[in-house]
Amino acid sequence: MKRLRWPAWVVLALLFLFVLVGFNRILETVTYAQNEKVETKKLSNYPGLHLETRTSETKNYTLAISLPVSDDEQLNHAIQQWIDEQKTQFLDGVKAHKKLFGKQKRANLTIKVDTTKVNDHIYSLVFSSYQYIDGANKKEAIKTFTVDITHKKILTVTDVLKDGKENLDEIRSLVTKRLNSQEDIAYYVMDDLLAEALKNPNQWEWSVNKKAFTLYFDKYEVAAGAAGSLKAVIPIEKVKPFLKEGITKELNISDQLQEKPAGHNVKTVKLDPNGKYVALTFDDGPNSTSTPQVLKALKAHHAVATFFMLGSQAEYYPAIAKQVLEAGHEIGSHTENHRDLSTLKDAQIQQELGEASHKIEAAVGQKPTLLRPPYGAYNDKVMYAAKKNRTPIILWSVDSLDWKSRNAKAVNDVVLRNVKPGAIVLMHDIHLSTAEALPSLLTALEQQGYQFVTVSQLLSLNDHSDMGPYFKK
Repeated sequence: MKRLRWPAWVVLALLFLFVLVGFNRILETVTYAQNEKVETKKLSNYPGLHLETRTSETKNYTLAISLPVSDDEQLNHAIQQWIDEQKTQFLDGVKAHKKLFGKQKRANLTIKVDTTKVNDHIYSLVFSSYQYIDGANKKEAIKTFTVDITHKKILTVTDVLKDGKENLDEIRSLVTKRLNSQEDIAYYVMDDLLAEALKNPNQWEWSVNKKAFTLYFDKYEVAAGAAGSLKAVIPIEKVKPFLKEGITKELNISDQLQEKPAGHNVKTVKLDPNGKYVALTFDDGPNSTSTPQVLKALKAHHAVATFFMLGSQAEYYPAIAKQVLEAGHEIGSHTENHRDLSTLKDAQIQQELGEASHKIEAAVGQKPTLLRPPYGAYNDKVMYAAKKNRTPIILWSVDSLDWKSRNAKAVNDVVLRNVKPGAIVLMHDIHLSTAEALPSLLTALEQQGYQFVTVSQLLSLNDHSDMGPYFKK
């Protein structure tokens, strides 16, 4: 039997091919890992942490990762390990679908972090990972870390919650009730998936601070995809009985639970059905110059009012916004940017309301519970959005025309000529002329026997419980 003999040129060609394939694989691996830029900046609000931002851009993908980094390698390791897992998963997907990409289309990985200061040495880190490879390969993931910089450890749920099945069952019950109470997502929640996700506390994604204990769920984990990723925010006063003593001290919440801003108590006042009441309301603020003068005039007459704030203004003047609440007044939303909601699409309406609510809450510590649409303009879409956000639409029965006259005497004349019991008066705390009108206006109304109430108090007097709109007569 003759031995098979290969021509030398064939052997050399095969050898070259093997070398070329190997080199391409090495080059491909290097290409997917190169070009990563790293920037680090000090976080002045979070002592002990630095923010590291990593970006990369290739012909096949873009990548942007933000992560806080401490001076302790052990703390960094667990966080870096999760980041690396997300990155590897993404790059493997990119390589598997590399034929899809080119100049017109690229994959993307974005990992961002929400950092909350629990106390001077404990921070809550909530990471959100978004992977896009193609239309059928969109992945979202949430990962949480509660890090103790001083003791150089990552807290586990067993460091925070008391042991025992009964305690954990109470937490599970609170989470279930919270998700099912949210009208916009309750329909999508699947009880069996939620029960499975809550079974093992060591697998929970959670965070805790002085205000709330929060559980996070990935998209599809406990609900249909339409609901997206979810979180159950449980007020800390409801969770406090199940917290370990050590974490209660760390959070310093022993006395905090009795410390509620005066504005929270406004709604509980009982009114006389035969009383003579008027609700003064102020739009478009807060303003650094005129709002404090409005507050001063109201305080002098022991009067409460309702302020419909713009989210953009509350973000710009958070200290003034908080003064409003602390003075005992009610806060509503006047949207984010004062756009005519009736001209917007559903998603734009939700964005206007959502951003305003978020910024007002960030400024004062609570969400607005009422909505005044700019220009008093609303339609079915606006009413649906208001219902979805549980913020009744509040209009007015007396327009002071302060926005038009910019004259204190004219403002007083219009209001006193049109006011009647149960009226809601429209004014603006962005005009100095309105602030100047208030002292004499309040005196005149008092002389006529009027008492000053918030909009919510006025609604409760008439047992209103729907979404409005109220009271454009």
